[in-house]
Amino acid sequence: MRTMYDALTARNIIKKDRRPVLVAGYIDRIKYEPWTAADWALFPDALKVRIVKKATTNDGHVLDVEPKDAAPAEAPGWAAMRRRSGFAHPTIYCNRSTWPKVKAAFAAQHVEPPLYWIATATGRPEIPAGAIAAQYLLDVPPGIDISVVADYWPGVDDAPPAPLSAEPGVEIMERITVTPPNAGSNTVRLNLSGSSGAAVVVRPRIDGKGVSKPMWVGNIFAWGSDKAGVGHNPKSEPGYDDRLTSHRRFALPGAVWADLEYSAAEPFEIDVVG
Repeated sequence: MRTMYDALTARNIIKKDRRPVLVAGYIDRIKYEPWTAADWALFPDALKVRIVKKATTNDGHVLDVEPKDAAPAEAPGWAAMRRRSGFAHPTIYCNRSTWPKVKAAFAAQHVEPPLYWIATATGRPEIPAGAIAAQYLLDVPPGIDISVVADYWPGVDDAPPAPLSAEPGVEIMERITVTPPNAGSNTVRLNLSGSSGAAVVVRPRIDGKGVSKPMWVGNIFAWGSDKAGVGHNPKSEPGYDDRLTSHRRFALPGAVWADLEYSAAEPFEIDVVG
């Protein structure tokens, strides 16, 4: 998952992170001035997410649905307009309590559902099932909001992430598909290379909208060639988040095999790398 910043004042983001991966800003106006070309130019290396406040604006990646901006009933018309103009993946931003109203509006107007960026304000970097991004921190000094974003956001990213084998110095030894026998806690045994770069990458399946069903990875017990434990158990790390909504790499240097505990409702992939 990735971090994204948004703010009314673009320069506030620079004060937090001088080289952000993703930034989001407004391109039309209801009350506040939109970002200028100079504002966007502050982030030459970042992916830029363009937000509109008015449902009549035929532009942008995201429609902001909240009081004094677009209304839930206006969201389907904006999404349909964007698709007619050639933009295939419109996203609706709204808070968690408004989300059911927006979904109901799309169903009532018989418009294909959009992607969703949901404001949760939980303080936890996790994406609700059915969303592509979640704004989990609000009004962070000096005046920014922080979101967590899936590794692939259709319409924002040019293409899905490159396969792991394309990353320098990384070799996939094996890619396996794990089909859970049940939705409870299960274990899968993995054979690794024993090298200093031994690792596994757990990959929940992401659908065509860039959304995956959450799964959980608990203990990972790894052993070396001398049958001694090696690496570290991620679950023992303070603050470890066992919930996955996109791929995650677990380094297991020196391991020749490992037992990985998981809980998942549908099949997923594991890359064994070395």
